Amino acid sequence: MRQRILLFACILLAGVAAGIAGNTGKIAGVIKDAQTGEALVGANVLVEGTSMGAASNIDGYYVILNIQPGKYTLVASAVGYNKRTTANVNVSIDQTTTIDIQMTSTVLDVSEEVVVTAERPLVQRDQTAKTAVVGGDQISALPVTEVAQVLSLQAGYVGGSLRGGRSGEVAYWIDGVPITDSYNGTNVVEVNKNLVQELQLVSGAFNAEYGQAMSGIVNIATKEGGAKYTGTLGYYGGGYAVDPDPIFPGTTFKPTSIRNYEISASGPVTGEDLTFFVNGRYIYFDGYRKGFSRFNPSNISFTDSTGAFVLYRDAEGRGDSAAVPMDWSERWYGQAKLTWRISPVIKLTGNYIYDYNPSKAYDRTRSDNNNHRYFYNPDGLGTNYNTSNTFIYQLSHSLNPTTFYTLGGSWFEKKFKYYVYEDPNDPRYVHPKLFLTPDTYSFYTGGTDLAREFRSTRSFLTKLDLSSQVTSTHLLKVGAEFRTHRLDYERIDLQPIAEQQDINLAKDSPYIETQILDVSSSSHDVYVHYPRELSAYIQDKMEFKDIIVNLGVRFDYFEPDGHILSDPSDPNIYNPLKPANRFFDTNGNGLKDPGEVDKTVADRQAYWYTKAKAKSQISPRLGVSFPITARGIVHFSYGWFFQIPRFERLYENPDFKIGLGTGNQGVVGNADLKPEQTINGEIGVQQQISDDIAIDVTAYLRDIRGLTGTSGEQVVVFGGSSTYSRYTNSDFGFVKGIIVTLKKSFAAGFSATVDYTFQVARGSASDPQQARNAIAGGAQPEIQMTPLNWDQRHTLNVTGNYSARTWGVSAIAQYGSGQPYTPRSTEDISTIQTNSQVKPNFLSVDLRAYYEFVIDPFKLVAFVRVFNLLDRRNEVNVFNDTGRAGFTTDEALASATNPAQQVNTLDQWYTVPWHYSEPRRIEFGLNLEF
Repeated sequence: MRQRILLFACILLAGVAAGIAGNTGKIAGVIKDAQTGEALVGANVLVEGTSMGAASNIDGYYVILNIQPGKYTLVASAVGYNKRTTANVNVSIDQTTTIDIQMTSTVLDVSEEVVVTAERPLVQRDQTAKTAVVGGDQISALPVTEVAQVLSLQAGYVGGSLRGGRSGEVAYWIDGVPITDSYNGTNVVEVNKNLVQELQLVSGAFNAEYGQAMSGIVNIATKEGGAKYTGTLGYYGGGYAVDPDPIFPGTTFKPTSIRNYEISASGPVTGEDLTFFVNGRYIYFDGYRKGFSRFNPSNISFTDSTGAFVLYRDAEGRGDSAAVPMDWSERWYGQAKLTWRISPVIKLTGNYIYDYNPSKAYDRTRSDNNNHRYFYNPDGLGTNYNTSNTFIYQLSHSLNPTTFYTLGGSWFEKKFKYYVYEDPNDPRYVHPKLFLTPDTYSFYTGGTDLAREFRSTRSFLTKLDLSSQVTSTHLLKVGAEFRTHRLDYERIDLQPIAEQQDINLAKDSPYIETQILDVSSSSHDVYVHYPRELSAYIQDKMEFKDIIVNLGVRFDYFEPDGHILSDPSDPNIYNPLKPANRFFDTNGNGLKDPGEVDKTVADRQAYWYTKAKAKSQISPRLGVSFPITARGIVHFSYGWFFQIPRFERLYENPDFKIGLGTGNQGVVGNADLKPEQTINGEIGVQQQISDDIAIDVTAYLRDIRGLTGTSGEQVVVFGGSSTYSRYTNSDFGFVKGIIVTLKKSFAAGFSATVDYTFQVARGSASDPQQARNAIAGGAQPEIQMTPLNWDQRHTLNVTGNYSARTWGVSAIAQYGSGQPYTPRSTEDISTIQTNSQVKPNFLSVDLRAYYEFVIDPFKLVAFVRVFNLLDRRNEVNVFNDTGRAGFTTDEALASATNPAQQVNTLDQWYTVPWHYSEPRRIEFGLNLEF
C-alpha cells in the first residue's frame, strides 16, 4: 500500500507543475458594445500597476487568475472604442469578482476615457459555503489588538469553539500554506493584525484543497510591498481601570502596565520588480491577576517543638509583599517579506516570521494542580517560553492567460519550555517539603515548582497545485502536499539527590542539589518521533449562469512513526509484572530458578511493542450556489472531513508507565488512533436588502465520529488489582445551529455587522480524558450525549463603525447565554448528568475612537481603546455547588472545621480570579504614518 501511495504521489507531482491554493482570487466578466450589446473579441483588460491582464474571447469573455486579495483598478481598451477604467475592484481569496464591461465606440477619432467605480457586491455569487471575509482596513477600524479577537467576532465562533468542535479542529493558513502545530492543533505563529491584507474564515463545508481540519479554515493573506515607500511608527500604552477590588487585589490603573511599540516599512528594493515589507513589534502585557511576594521561595515555615506554627524560620524567607503579576506576557515579533516579480509571468515571494513569547499563566495547571496556592509565593511558579520561527515561500508561474502553477512550502519550528530556572542544576531550587502548609486552605509559604517541560515541533511542507480555467465555466484545480514532522518532547520532575531526600525544617538549609532520574522512572519522559503526511486533491469550480458548483475529492495518507503495546496487560517495559517478562523462565514454571537470568530492557524491546499502522482516507466535498435573483442566492455544501488526532494524544506517556496502586492508574497514548471524522452539511440564503444592507441565514449540522477519548474499556493490569485507560476513537457528538448575519456596508460614513448564532452542541465528552477522570473519581462515565462545555445556545456579536473626514469611532458588543457546567452530586442524587446546569450569561462592550492630523506627507493618528467598557464581572467559571463564581457552600463547611488560617483567610482562598473575565482595560496611542 505504501509503495502505491508513493508512486501515485510521484506521478502527480511530476505531471502537475502546480500552484498554491487558497491564496488568490480571480476577476472575470464579459465585454460588450454598449450600443449594440454584441460581444467584443480581442479587447484587452489590464490590472493597473501590475503585469496581469487578459484578452476577451469570441464570446467577449475574459478571465484574470492568480490575483492577490486587495483593491485594484481595471483598464479595458479595444480598437475603435473609448478606454474604460473601473476603479475599486475588490478581490478576495478563492472568490470570483465579476466585472462586466460596457464599451462605447469613438466618434470622429475623438477619444474619451470612461471611468466608473465598482461596487463590492454584498452577496457573493460564487460562495458555496459560509465564509467570513475581513479586510485589513476593517480590522484596523475595530477595537481589537490581535487577530484572535477578530476571529471571535465571526458567526459560528462560540465560547472559543468553531461550530461546536473541540480545540485543534481549525487549520491555520498563511499566504496559502497551512501553518498549524500538529502537536496540539494551535496556530504556529500569531500574525500581527497590522500585517493582514485579508482574513478569511471558512466555517462551512470547505473545498477539497483544504485538509487536516474538521471545524473550519482560517486563511490569512499578508501584505506585500508596493512601488512607493510607506511606513508606520506606533505606540500604545494602558492599563486596567479597576477600583480596589477583592477579586483582583493589587490591580490598579497604571498607564504603563501595557506597552506596545511597533514599526513597519515597505517599498521597492531595486525598482518595482523587487519589493519588501518588514514589521517589528514588542508588547508587554502586565495582566490583571496579581499575587503578593509575601514569601520568598526559600522561606521555611514549620511547626516547632511547642506545636506553634512558625511562618518565617529565617529573615531571608520574608518577601517584600509587593504586588506581582501572575499572568503577564511579553512578545517580540518580527516579519520580513520579499516579493520578486522575476518576469511578467513569474513571481517569487519569501516570508519569514519570528515570534518569541515568554509568559506566566496563573490558572495553568502544573505539578501541584492548583496554581492559586502560589498567591503569596509567586516566584516559586515557573514561566512559559514559546518561540516560533516560520519561513514560507511561493513561486508562481503563469503558463498562459488561463493556466498558472505555484510551487510553495514552509518550514517552521515551534518550541515550548516551562521551568522556574533555566539551569536544572540551579542552586536556588529548594526542597519539595517547603510546600507543606498548616492546613488544607493555606497558600504556599515557600517552595519552587520542580517540574520542567520541553517540546519542539519542526515541520517541513511542500505543496503544489495547478489552476486552469479550461473553459469559461470550468476552473480546474489539482494538487498534492507532503509534510514531514519532527517532534521532540521531554518532561522532568527534578528530584533532590539521594543525600537530601529528607530535610529537618528546623535547622537544615532549604536549598538542594537536584538530579534528573533515568527515563525508567515516573519522573522523566522523553521521545522523538518523525510522522509523515501525504495528500492530493482534484477540484472543479463550475460557474454557470444559474448555478455554481464546487465539486472535489481529497486523499490523505499518514504514517504515525509510533508503536503500541504487544501485551497491554503488562505496560511498563522498565518495571514488568509478568514473570516471563522479568527473567528467562526456561522451564516455564513461573518461578525464578537458579541459572535463570534477568531480562534486560534491550531483551524486552525485541518483542514489547508493535508498530502502529499507516492510515488513509478519502473525503468527497460538494458546494452549490443557486443565484435566485440578481441580489440573492441559495447555497448548499456537504462534505466528509478527516483529521489526524493531535500528536500529543498519540505519544502521551511514551513508555506506558503507570502507578503501582489499586484502581485506575492513569492514561497512556495510542499511536494507532484512527483519523477523527465529521460529516458537515449546511444550507443558507444570502439576500441583498438594499444598496448597502444584506442578510445571510445559514443552517448547519455536524455528525462527529471517532473523536479521541477514554470511554473504552479499561485495561486490566496483570494481577488484577489496577487498571489504566488508553486513548481510543470512542467519543462522538452532534452539532446543529442557525447563523444569521446582517451586514451594512460603508455608506454615509457608517458600517455595521450583526452576527447571531443559535447552536446546540452535544457529545459523549468535551475532553478526551473526561471518561477516565470520572472513573478515577469513583463515578461512571456518561454513556449518552450531553451538552458539551461550549454548548452556548445564544451568541450575538454586533460591530459598528462611523468615520468622518478626520475622526471616527467604532464599537463591539458581545453577548453569550450561559455555558453549561456539571453540578455537584448530593446525598439525594447519586449521579448528576454532565453539564446539566448553566452558568450566568456574558456581556462585553468595547470601544475605539481616533482623530487624524495630516501634515503632508505624514499622518498622525491618535486613538483610544476601551475594552469591557461597562467593567462587567462576567462569571466565566463557577463553583459546582452553587453555579456562581463568588459563592460556595464549601467555605462555610471549611469554616466549621476551624482551620488555622495563619497564612490567609478562607475568603481569600475561595476568591478565584480566573472565575471572572477581564476587567475594564484602557489603551491610548499614536501612529505616525507616511
